[in-house]
Amino acid sequence: MEPSKRAFELMRKLGYTRVSGSPEELRTAEALKAEVEAIGLPCTIEDFEVAGGEVSEARLIVLAPYEKEYPVTGYIRSDSTPDEGLELDFRYVEDCAPVLMQGAEGMAIMCNQRVTMKSYEKLQKAKPAAIITFNGDMRDSRDIRDINICKLREPLSDKFGYNVLINMDVWDAAEMVEMGAERVKLIVKSERKNVISHNVCTEIRGTDLPDEIISFGAHYDSVYFSKGVYDNMSGSVINMEVLRYFAENPPKRTLKFNWFGSEEQGLLGSKAYTKAHEEELKNHRLMINVDVAGPILGSDGCATMGADGFVSYVEGLMNEMGLAVNVEDHIYSSDSVPFADNGVPAVNFVRSGANGTAYIHNRHDNLELGYMSEKALNKTLHIVLEFSKRMANSVVLPVERKISDSMREAVDKYLFRK
Repeated sequence: MEPSKRAFELMRKLGYTRVSGSPEELRTAEALKAEVEAIGLPCTIEDFEVAGGEVSEARLIVLAPYEKEYPVTGYIRSDSTPDEGLELDFRYVEDCAPVLMQGAEGMAIMCNQRVTMKSYEKLQKAKPAAIITFNGDMRDSRDIRDINICKLREPLSDKFGYNVLINMDVWDAAEMVEMGAERVKLIVKSERKNVISHNVCTEIRGTDLPDEIISFGAHYDSVYFSKGVYDNMSGSVINMEVLRYFAENPPKRTLKFNWFGSEEQGLLGSKAYTKAHEEELKNHRLMINVDVAGPILGSDGCATMGADGFVSYVEGLMNEMGLAVNVEDHIYSSDSVPFADNGVPAVNFVRSGANGTAYIHNRHDNLELGYMSEKALNKTLHIVLEFSKRMANSVVLPVERKISDSMREAVDKYLFRK
């Protein structure tokens, strides 16, 4: 069977929602492990803890100047309200505009922005009693009401504390603002608890330079409501085919292959892996990550993180091999970052959609819409494989094990150290 066909079929087979710490995530980890073992290689599942939780109830009721209850979801790791709920004045603060944030203490405030480090700091400084966000696309039918189940991530709560947080549909949020909602009642019952996530790991020992390690990565988890075929079962199946090639054609260097869980929760799988394998990382010379591939209309790209000149080398190599790849030196938010943070140069291969021809983090990330194809997936598979052959078998690895000062600063900023 052709590698691209086999990869596309595996992507279809594993195309279902696989949220961090869920039974479906474990089911997928076991399926990937079985696939590796069928190739004839030993494989392990490494478990790690993730800060999670459960919301058993979330309600929002407008009390004045009209009465209406809207469907909402509570943030995982949100604070709970009292059993009887909270009755609060309501204000729409747009993009956390300072003028609108004045006097918001003790109120329920709605903002345009998703809760990030920057926005959450602003919101918490205003001391609201509750925070409301919204998601969705007004171009979608109003019958589609996938209200994201968001999570208050640990870096935010550790630095700025907890609050009552809920999320709602964009059309409902617009109605509340347009109809002049002034007072609301919120009920949230939330429990914070840890869950278990999983990394799937295997290796092929090098024939000539076994102590020089090149590692491959792709995350296999998804977000709620998404089948996660584009983001990122596509990268996972590409890595499986690269593994299959090297199992049949032993490389000079040792190759480590990892499928990471909980990437969507803040790169937690790759962070757990680099922590657990800290001593071994001194032998890692390069990390190759694949995150999103397969859209018919789009373009292939590569984000490099390494020494000065690394980007020029990769760009020149792509041109020399006749591969159409946009190469840039920047951080791509994926599992390559924790490796770069540990001094391991990294590349992240992607195939991005063009002008709305690929979808992530929503129900449109599926195969049924038809914007992905085997032929398009094979473009990225071919690029990753050809690059990997060069790296795995070069007489001298043409990549310096170094991260430039500018990239180190960018990584520190990305990881909220600055």
